[in-house]
Amino acid sequence: MLQLKNIVKSYGVPGTSSHHIVLDGLSFQIGNGEKVAVIGPSGSGKTTFLNMAGALDIPDKGKILFEGILLAGYTKNEMAEFRNKQLGFIFQMHHLLPQLTLLENVLLPLLPSGKNRQKENLEWAEHLLQASGIWKQRNQKPSELSGGECQRTAVVRSLVNKPRLILADEPTGALDEENAGKISELLLNLNAENNSSLIVVTHSQPLASHMDKLYTLQGGKLIAG
Repeated sequence: MLQLKNIVKSYGVPGTSSHHIVLDGLSFQIGNGEKVAVIGPSGSGKTTFLNMAGALDIPDKGKILFEGILLAGYTKNEMAEFRNKQLGFIFQMHHLLPQLTLLENVLLPLLPSGKNRQKENLEWAEHLLQASGIWKQRNQKPSELSGGECQRTAVVRSLVNKPRLILADEPTGALDEENAGKISELLLNLNAENNSSLIVVTHSQPLASHMDKLYTLQGGKLIAG
């Protein structure tokens, strides 16, 4: 499904002390329905790797392909449509819109689908909210929710489009053990039911243990095992 080939990504000005190579010839691939965990110390480049996998950032060198198609060839509009329909992002920061209710935030990614699937979309969103334990809070705004509730809302929002590939950056990091378990179960169920692929950056050993493969990001490359 997704291939990253010899990705190099650096920050700062080359030739100066500010220059820092984060990803150094990194290669990676994931197939349909596979689930992968990536671990590594803070500053090792895990979020940069996810940004590359989700085409949120551009590599200095290397290629990113989705089902054999080079993403660098997409126009800006094609890339936006690709991200909306194919990818589900779970960020460390929830990025909820403060003026919208929890339910309205969750439904935002579905707006481009129009009215044809409105009933089906609403039913699926309601199912996810119930499964993640935040159904009762659906009419509240982010300022009225706890940090954990906002994070669970962000997770549900990322899943509402039934994405082909889910990219999760510490999805359970802000949650207590019980709610972390609910979110982990939700991600694993979607992976199984919809054959969605899953890449998770995590420090959670229980979540990582459910993945098919485990990689450590070290020295700008992914090391299996």
